[in-house]
Amino acid sequence: MAALIEPSLAAALDRKMALRGKVEYTPSDVSLIAEQLNRFLTAQIGQGFEVRNLNALSGGASMEQYVFDLYRPNADRQLVKMILRMSPLCSVIETCRLREFQIIRAVAGVLPVPEAFWVSDSDEYFGRPALICSFNPGVASPKDGGGKATGLGTVYGKHREKLAPQYVRHLAALHTMDWRDKDLSALVIPREGTSDAVDWSLAHWDRVWDEDAVEAHPTIALARAWLWRNRPVLDHISLVHGDYRNGNFLFDENTDEITAILDWEAGYLGDRHMDLAYAMLPGYGTLEGGTYYCAGLVEKNAFIEEYTRLSGLSVDPERLRYYTVLNMYWAIIACCATGPKLAADRMTHLDTMMNIVPGLGFYFVNELNAILLEEQQHDADG
Repeated sequence: MAALIEPSLAAALDRKMALRGKVEYTPSDVSLIAEQLNRFLTAQIGQGFEVRNLNALSGGASMEQYVFDLYRPNADRQLVKMILRMSPLCSVIETCRLREFQIIRAVAGVLPVPEAFWVSDSDEYFGRPALICSFNPGVASPKDGGGKATGLGTVYGKHREKLAPQYVRHLAALHTMDWRDKDLSALVIPREGTSDAVDWSLAHWDRVWDEDAVEAHPTIALARAWLWRNRPVLDHISLVHGDYRNGNFLFDENTDEITAILDWEAGYLGDRHMDLAYAMLPGYGTLEGGTYYCAGLVEKNAFIEEYTRLSGLSVDPERLRYYTVLNMYWAIIACCATGPKLAADRMTHLDTMMNIVPGLGFYFVNELNAILLEEQQHDADG
């Protein structure tokens, strides 16, 4: 089916295709980054600053990141630790830095997030879009939690009791916040009572599959048809995180307070069930003592009950099921099509990881096949 893609995301996909076959990724020289950063900061704040301790930052599966100290002797905050987040040559999920910047600013004061200082939505300063935000203290997983770079498989142990309520509370706050007076001009607002938001999402991921897949796959074909056929309408417009799971928040190991919720680049305006279903996906949680914990933190029924209580919003099982399929659909595309394609074309700084993520993707293929089989049986019985 023909449908539009949000313009800022369509532009990101256009950029990827324009680069494909023409350039290969090469590591950035820190001295060059320093020159670019100084030129950008001069344009933002003028003279009277010094960039100190600039270093590449490990972690993160999408952006290239550098940490540095901004020293301004005449400013109220003389020394601020910051992060430069740059769009890579190409990413497993093509996103827009301006969208990310605007979303972080919109949720500031509602959720714990980094402070977003400046954004460059063009190639003028860094050769690609970039944003600068604060460096927030905290860890993504406890020292003995067994979590990997992605955050998947983290066991929170004794930290779960305090982290789980915060995790649910922050999601409820996000979905009920008043976003209408915020600058979210890089996003498109869907209409309530329509399938606008899901139409745009499906069109986006359909295009990604068509451009990145090595060969056709029956699960993708079946899922695509089912998703278009069963599109739900939107009853309440929420600001959606898009990647709300373990690994995408930091916390203080001593106090168990969540210090920052990260990775807002996949955010958009749409249906709250997208985040809920994503946080509940098998493969992201942990099975401990016979109990499955969504995102390693909270049992599914408790998650739904507490979210409903805090948000005052209903959780529709049918829409939850729909968005489970949609989340698996895009995860399979990102992991099994885009990731390996980027590695093969040498267009990513994470080529090793991009050859590993298909394992998660094909896990979702198996899970999705079971759901689609149930749906087929349900349709036959109905």
